[in-house]
Amino acid sequence: MSERRWLSLAFAAATGVGLLGCGDGAGGPQGGQIGGVHVAEGACDEEKEDIGADDVSPLGFSAREALSAVSGERSAPLTWAKGGSTTVTVSVGELAAARFVRSTVASGGPGGAEPALAAGDCADHLQIDVPLAFSTEDGAFDESFAVTLRIRQVGDVSFYHRIDLSALQGSYEVTEVDPAEFREVTVSLSGTLSSSAVSGEISGMAENHPIGSGPEGSVSAQPFDVAEF
Repeated sequence: MSERRWLSLAFAAATGVGLLGCGDGAGGPQGGQIGGVHVAEGACDEEKEDIGADDVSPLGFSAREALSAVSGERSAPLTWAKGGSTTVTVSVGELAAARFVRSTVASGGPGGAEPALAAGDCADHLQIDVPLAFSTEDGAFDESFAVTLRIRQVGDVSFYHRIDLSALQGSYEVTEVDPAEFREVTVSLSGTLSSSAVSGEISGMAENHPIGSGPEGSVSAQPFDVAEF
């Protein structure tokens, strides 16, 4: 299976610049994951191949080998953007599916725009689907997410997940911005796992109500921080 991912949301998130006329057909901004974070303006061409858990991939290791290096629980201090701290615990579950992904820099972006990615940003990697338990000691999060791990080498794992705010088991509510003032507010979790540690961040995007309609319409969004660990 082949797909092309066009990545634009992160540019706004990283710089605080609004999105103009960027949507996914449902009115929401688009983005893509490179190494656990959203990458600015660019694209990767990807070809995905399903592999067995014990198949040795072209990277020189199997999905099971890569997953075993980061299995189990890891905890880290978490600091809330609005003040205060707690402890976060992350636990990777059993392998559900695995793919080898051959990734190259695309030759051009939408409308002929050239991508702004270096070759290293579009490196070959494994994708491994797993359940991920994510909880904080203060009860704000007590979740289990289905995530896709991105692995370039054993012991170097990243993940990204857009959190369904309506399905949270913990007590977290968006207070960093006033959701009533925006068209849509989303919150995402991104992180990296090593053989002994976990780190990452929880961040959000608040999309303003559209200005105008049709080809002349525009929409802007503002990023906000929730926590880092």
